Amino acid sequence: MNTFYHGDCKFVMEHDIAPNSIDLIYLDPPFFTGKVQKGIAKWQPGAMEVSYDDSKKFWGDTEKVKAMRTRAPEWLAHIAQTRPDFASYLFYMMERLEACHRVLKNTGSIYLHCDWNASHYLRMIMDEVFTYNQFKSEIIWYRPNKIPDTTKRLFYKTHDTILYYTKTNDYTFNSQKQSTGKMITRYKMKKVKGKITNTNEIITYERQTPLTKSVLLDINDISISRIIPHKSERIGYPTQKPIALLERIIKASSNVGDTILDPFCGCGTAIIAAQRLNRQWIGIDINKEAYEVSSVRHGELPLDFTHFDYVSRDLKEILAIDKPNDFEKWVNEYFKAHKPSPDKGVDGITPDNIPIQTKTFKVTYTYVSKLIGDARYHPQVKQPFAHAIIVSQAGFDDGARQRQFEIQTKENIQVDLLTPSIMLEEGI
Repeated sequence: MNTFYHGDCKFVMEHDIAPNSIDLIYLDPPFFTGKVQKGIAKWQPGAMEVSYDDSKKFWGDTEKVKAMRTRAPEWLAHIAQTRPDFASYLFYMMERLEACHRVLKNTGSIYLHCDWNASHYLRMIMDEVFTYNQFKSEIIWYRPNKIPDTTKRLFYKTHDTILYYTKTNDYTFNSQKQSTGKMITRYKMKKVKGKITNTNEIITYERQTPLTKSVLLDINDISISRIIPHKSERIGYPTQKPIALLERIIKASSNVGDTILDPFCGCGTAIIAAQRLNRQWIGIDINKEAYEVSSVRHGELPLDFTHFDYVSRDLKEILAIDKPNDFEKWVNEYFKAHKPSPDKGVDGITPDNIPIQTKTFKVTYTYVSKLIGDARYHPQVKQPFAHAIIVSQAGFDDGARQRQFEIQTKENIQVDLLTPSIMLEEGI
């Protein structure tokens, strides 16, 4: 908990997050604009390219693409005939929403933040994944302080759409109200024979304004506010949302101690709001800049924010590790393995009693033999063992693969020869 994962949220949700473990998901994915989003003002996070495959080759004739296309709903395959880039975006979202459904508790809720470009199609995707019956509300976030664009011949846009679904009908919801300070005096009412009628009893109470309603009018956008260090919420991140918006959602659909997940973490507004409200949280983003912004942000703002762990699921980052001990730590974390002490030739042991060896160089015949021998006499490896793993940054030569075959056929021990690319791209 309280962890930032650098990588594709689909992989992280499938590999690192247990099924039925998340109480609330808020996601603000890339809007389908066809443009590259860039940071502004102080942060300049660089070219934050949309993280979906918008290539027309997505709907081509490769075997992998054909297999993916068979999973698409008929209406989505139809869209692909004329708008392959848009169909690619929708399929990208469908796969990640399926992963969200997997990790969400039966009592959980999900809020998908989108805009006019794709909100109606994303609702169809949500209906496919969560079913129409679990649609609870279309929330309109009206931004009263948005600068109007009067240069175009249309009704200028002043709102975003948030699609609210639950996994089942047994879900958490906390209505929120705001005091107005105005007192109301009136006759108490009661139902008589199915009709509402006044009684002779007079009651006095304070009028309250409901905050959990489908049109949010009281939360300003922060896009035009000034950047004032230590005072301003705005940091210049291109898709930043106000903390008040996330607090409204988190209060409504979770309780203290619950776990909040943001699969497209961005500048960390959701996890900051979760921290402030005493919730646990997990943030994921494919851009490392998101972690850097989130980790610094608590120092720029008057927020009570604790340290959080950083976990990489990014192939380039893992291949760039230049210290054997750091690579070993990453592999053990990936497999949830512990490092035995002393290691005696075994770098890690998984909860399923699988010995692991890690190398930053190309592995040969000798190293495969050595792992099996070391594991066979290791005091912390339960005997007999039937499975071993070697992970190499640089890969394996033919001798290593020959020894793998010999051990598997003659000694009946499964030997996995893995590289970070196999682990992260194939999901092993």
